[in-house]
Amino acid sequence: MARLAQDSPWLIQQNSGVVTISNEYTHEEIVSYDVMDADATGRAQKDIAFSQLGEEEKCFAHFWAGYFYACSVSETLHEG
Repeated sequence: MARLAQDSPWLIQQNSGVVTISNEYTHEEIVSYDVMDADATGRAQKDIAFSQLGEEEKCFAHFWAGYFYACSVSETLHEG
């Protein structure tokens, strides 16, 4: 789990293959998607870009979305 910016209420986390960006206090979700699905990850990137997040929060959200995807794909490649 990571906070999207200092003092931001928005968190990004991966749990059982699902990545979610949500507000820590209200539990409002911006996006939730299957981290192993490249198309879902791409759609999530678009949702992040057009969300109510601030610019710094969006930057970190894009970074972490890519990181979680890359780690998941890498783990799958190493298993096979």
